[in-house]
Amino acid sequence: MSSKIFSNRIKTVFTENKVEALILEKPIDLYYLTGLHLSLGTLILSKKRETLFVDERYLAFAKKKGPCPCEKTTPEGLARILHPFKKIGFDSSAMSFNRWEELSKLVEKELVPLQRPTDKARAIKATEEIQALKKSAALVWKGFQFLKKKLKMGMTEQQAASIFEIYCLEHGAEKMAFDPIVSFGKNTAFPHYSPSNKRLEKGDNVLLDLGVVVDCYHSDMTRTFFFGKPDPRLIAFEAVVKEAHDAALRLCRPGVKVGELDKAAREVIKKAGFNAYLAHSLGHGVGLEIHEFPRLKFEGEDSNVTLQEGMVVTIEPGLYWPGVGGWRYEDTILITKRGYENWYP
Repeated sequence: MSSKIFSNRIKTVFTENKVEALILEKPIDLYYLTGLHLSLGTLILSKKRETLFVDERYLAFAKKKGPCPCEKTTPEGLARILHPFKKIGFDSSAMSFNRWEELSKLVEKELVPLQRPTDKARAIKATEEIQALKKSAALVWKGFQFLKKKLKMGMTEQQAASIFEIYCLEHGAEKMAFDPIVSFGKNTAFPHYSPSNKRLEKGDNVLLDLGVVVDCYHSDMTRTFFFGKPDPRLIAFEAVVKEAHDAALRLCRPGVKVGELDKAAREVIKKAGFNAYLAHSLGHGVGLEIHEFPRLKFEGEDSNVTLQEGMVVTIEPGLYWPGVGGWRYEDTILITKRGYENWYP
């Protein structure tokens, strides 16, 4: 991605936090702002200037492909660029204490800890980001349909996961967004789960939580369905989860607080008498990472974040009955001017 696309969004970090410069070293942020895949580097931003520091491995590449001036990483170079600034922000969620000590001694300026300072900028997707996310969503949907047709009695969860992975890698996925969650029967009661040698039986419900990476952007979707005769204990779960999902979707538009979405879904579940089977919040942002800002929950620091045009989030209510089974239904949606666009049928 070109830094020109994001410069205005990133500049709000300086005014909101009253800092004059920002140090970023997390590889995902370096890619977001420069378009360069770097395992190590330091990007120093101010309102008027951007400088990227890398070691010898990346220097020639970054000078040729990077969107801003690039230098070899040296203490002297970092000190020179940071010298004019009095208050310098850094990502406290990513920088180690040893690195903070090192920089503090180097610049002898006030280093201001900021919690994930790029989150708000990254939450609003640019046009090309949305295009990449849609491609990723389209591929995971095709992979899901392919896997669903291949399911048969006696197949293990691990075999099913491998079928999905191979199909997607052969059709354009760079990698999986996360290890596929493929669970059968009682195993669907575990919200996060690693496929086992459990074999598919008639009457099992099947939970498939799947995602891939295309053009560096992630997809995420979950579908649950019965394989054969439905378990009567889980039929109500299916109906309530879908109702909760739809209640949240009806609120998806700019200006609505994300906590209200989670409250709407929980109200449906509470009314049905299934509160005891809740295990997680309603959803999360998706982009260069599978879990991004904001978290869609009725409480916590993100609860008052308002939806804005360009946000991409998941809506994924779920219910889990230990020893019996679970049910989750997950879509990924784009917030539009007046509502939302759902990327899964």
